[in-house]
Amino acid sequence: MLQSRRTRLIALLAILLMLGSTLALPALGLLPGKTEPRAENGVLDLRDWSLARDGAVRLSGEWSFDWERHLNGNTFGADRASPDTLAEVPGEWTSLGLPGRGEATYRLKVLAREDIGSLGLQIPAITPAYKIYENGRLIAEAGALSTDEGGAHAAYKPQTVVFTPSSAAFELTIRASNAIYPHGGIWYSLTLGTEQDMLERSKNGSFVDMAVFGGCALLGLYQISVYVLRRSERSTLYFGICCLLGALRLWVVGGMYLAELFPEASIELLIRLEYLTYYGGVTMAVLFVKELYPKEFGGKLVKPIAAIGGVFIASVLLLPAETFTRFIDSFKWVSLFAFAYFLYGFTLALWRGRSGALLQLTGWLVFVAAAVHDILYSDGWIILIDLQLVPYGFVLLVFIEALELARRFTNAYRTIGTLSDELIAMNRLKDEFLANTSHELKTPLHGILNLSQALADGKSGPLNDLQREQLETVVSVARRMSNLINDILDLSLLKNNGIRLSLASVDVRAVLSAQEEVFRHYIGRKPVTLRMEWPESLPNALADESRLLQIAYNLIGNAIKFTPRGEVVVSAKSEGAMLRIAVADTGIGVPENKREAIFQSFEQEGTSVAKEYGGAGLGLGITKRLVELHGGRIAVESKEDQGSVFSFTLPIAEGGGSAAPRELAPASAQLRTARLEAAASLEPKSAHKPGQAILAVDDDVVNLRVLRTVLADEPYEVLTATSGQEALELIKSSEGRIGLVILDVMMPGLSGYETCRRIRENYALSELPILLTTVRSEPEDLVYGLEGGANDFLTKPFHPHELRARARTLMEMKRSAEDAIRSEMAFLQAQIKPHFLYNALNTILSLSLDEPQTSHDLLLHLSRYLRGSFDFKNKTRLVPLRKELELTRAYLQIEQARFGDRLRIVYEVDEEADCLLPPTTLQPLVENAVRHGIMKREEGGTIRVSVIAEGDDAVLAVADDGIGMPLEPHAILSREAEGEGGVGLRNIHQRLLRQYGRGLDIESAAGNGTKVTIRVPLAAGRGASAVQPNDIHTGRGNADDSGNSR
Repeated sequence: MLQSRRTRLIALLAILLMLGSTLALPALGLLPGKTEPRAENGVLDLRDWSLARDGAVRLSGEWSFDWERHLNGNTFGADRASPDTLAEVPGEWTSLGLPGRGEATYRLKVLAREDIGSLGLQIPAITPAYKIYENGRLIAEAGALSTDEGGAHAAYKPQTVVFTPSSAAFELTIRASNAIYPHGGIWYSLTLGTEQDMLERSKNGSFVDMAVFGGCALLGLYQISVYVLRRSERSTLYFGICCLLGALRLWVVGGMYLAELFPEASIELLIRLEYLTYYGGVTMAVLFVKELYPKEFGGKLVKPIAAIGGVFIASVLLLPAETFTRFIDSFKWVSLFAFAYFLYGFTLALWRGRSGALLQLTGWLVFVAAAVHDILYSDGWIILIDLQLVPYGFVLLVFIEALELARRFTNAYRTIGTLSDELIAMNRLKDEFLANTSHELKTPLHGILNLSQALADGKSGPLNDLQREQLETVVSVARRMSNLINDILDLSLLKNNGIRLSLASVDVRAVLSAQEEVFRHYIGRKPVTLRMEWPESLPNALADESRLLQIAYNLIGNAIKFTPRGEVVVSAKSEGAMLRIAVADTGIGVPENKREAIFQSFEQEGTSVAKEYGGAGLGLGITKRLVELHGGRIAVESKEDQGSVFSFTLPIAEGGGSAAPRELAPASAQLRTARLEAAASLEPKSAHKPGQAILAVDDDVVNLRVLRTVLADEPYEVLTATSGQEALELIKSSEGRIGLVILDVMMPGLSGYETCRRIRENYALSELPILLTTVRSEPEDLVYGLEGGANDFLTKPFHPHELRARARTLMEMKRSAEDAIRSEMAFLQAQIKPHFLYNALNTILSLSLDEPQTSHDLLLHLSRYLRGSFDFKNKTRLVPLRKELELTRAYLQIEQARFGDRLRIVYEVDEEADCLLPPTTLQPLVENAVRHGIMKREEGGTIRVSVIAEGDDAVLAVADDGIGMPLEPHAILSREAEGEGGVGLRNIHQRLLRQYGRGLDIESAAGNGTKVTIRVPLAAGRGASAVQPNDIHTGRGNADDSGNSR
């Protein structure tokens, strides 16, 4: 480790030393070469410099400078005007304390050799608008000179002009104006050389620019395309944008090719593109390096730099040019900091041994060195290479970044290839393991199967019915396992081309019709019908009969399995030299994107389907291979939630003779298994025991049989259901008899989770406990089930003792909760308010002297009322309607004696409307009507108590014409609490909901009275004892009119 770090450090120092020497030695004059002359005091002396031999020279240095003086060079010679001052070129006149906008004249006297000849002048985009004169002769111009924005016309126009000086000593005059940028001046150096040299430079520069532009643009588009195809690789997006911005900047700033291509483009647009490419390039570069090395380029610095870049980009898009161009100097510091951060991050990555860090650091160092070289070159400090190096440095950097991305993709593909080889090897080992394990399992499984079958047949002595049923369950499960093992062995043989077909002429109609009983037994209790539709004439097929049956079992069994209700139709027809057999169903269908995948081994329509319907997903894969071995093809047509049609073709046998179908061992085994399962599904749904019941819900009848067997010794009746919908219907019709639901999670139609949620809509956790059973034990499955309302979870396979223990615990929890509720109800029922007793006794005392008989009757009513109210042992779940009416009449007789004519009572009781009610249901409703409805009015009112029969229900109603309730019914039931009247409406509503699934129906409006209705099932044998004829009466006024039986 230490040795590798030392190596990386040496490499880093070597790179820095090499680049530093390249830049420093020429600048310090330590390398041989001739120093390029510079202008001094407005004069450039080239008499010792041969343009043909020593090369072109930049016109850098001190130029004569005149502010707002329109000179054109005609004053050259003895009458040459004195300059205002000297200005550095390249440079900005704002450094002289002048405003950014304005017009100035630059003059340079050139002293050349006598044999100077024809010259070329290379002019970059030195200023927005200019005119260049040689000894007063105009040789180049761009834009329109003006000091105000309205009259100025800027033109970015780099050009190379050729001229012949008038003499060896000549003067170049540049009139420059700026009305856009905050800093005016001549920003870049002009270059003077021989005509041939300058034209060659221009040509070569254009060629290089085009090559760089084309390469960067294509590379950028390629990288963005990679990102579109692979969204997780954001580094390709950032790098692609960097390449496109670099190419665009080259066309906007370098040779100004965009201005030449679109001459009508405004100068402001070009300026915006220039700044956008600069700001955007730096910002994308920061994001790109973070994607390359996220640990070295953390978000603490990258995010602020990117945010600052975003602000500058927004300024270019939103602000005018004269405003956003003022901020360029500020962003230069951001760029310098970003580049320094790049070097630091790559150095850190190199030190930590990150792959590709050395190459990255080298590329960025070369780019920075090229930028430094160009700065020194422009200022005339270095002429080691008479060329701008930034474009070449940028190309090298782009190449290195592209190489790094390519290296990473190559490593990723190499890793994928390695993993693919490993997966193939593991898949081969898996197949071998499954085949070997299946062979090993087959022998003991056959032993279990044969011994269990012998015991079930009574070979070892007579068996009782329960023993025989349990042994048949063992045989059925063992045959299922045998079929699964056979499928695995067939799959292994198919993969290794080990299956050999015994082809013969087969009568398809006879073979499949003979096995129709087996297929019908597959249906069991499901609401699915099976039809076979055969044409009058059907040719024989050339097939292996046993494999044909295997194909039919898989397709028909699959259709029945995925059809919750409806029909399955088997048909056949001839198509040329092929016979097409189709299996159509009205099941769940297959999505279009899954129609190819379902024919692969271990594939089903989706994970949710696998959870809901179960299965290993082998059948269709084996079926497809068997059909193809026969020379046929299998196809599927399907619509989601409408059904599917699976069809396959077989060659038609020559001659058309019909071969009688023979009984096959596999078919016999499957037939017996199907019969056993169908018999189990048609067995009685419960082993009756008195008391509460346990409901077991599972779509597998064998699992239901196991549950019944395990719970056989428990003191509960065991009910069974094969679907969630059937379970909900049983719970609804059980009238509260079911005390526990054992619910399988994976079921067709309503899954266990959904069934659990449906139950919880009407029953609380303590009212009806739910125990979920599942083969999955992942935490997310447990959480999902418990959040859906389950009380407990049991993972299959489970131990019988554990199932019984959990069932007992949940049943005891429910019993304890019910006892607590009944105790609470008995306590609430016994609550009699003192003021009611005082009022009743005072009424009786006031009547005892004048009306002794009435006083006697009221004492009887009070006694009856108190006896019913103080019945602390009354924990009966349901009471007859007669008892509720007796309590209600006793209460009303007392209140009527107290309030007299203010309280009028009407009874309408149908003697056929007998029913059972939770205790203390009717009297609190009447008391609520008296105290909160009628007695709130001075004139009093009428209370109507009615009981009628409607269909299978008894409808009880308490209506009054009192002041009514201002709240909506749902607000009344949600906000009304137990108040002075004893048991409140909300309590009664909740008890009715728990018992019957229907609560109180309240109709009320302020000032129009209130009507409370209860709808409960009629009792069996109604009319016999609950409501006697003398209970049915309509009365008002005194106590005798009440209809009370004395």
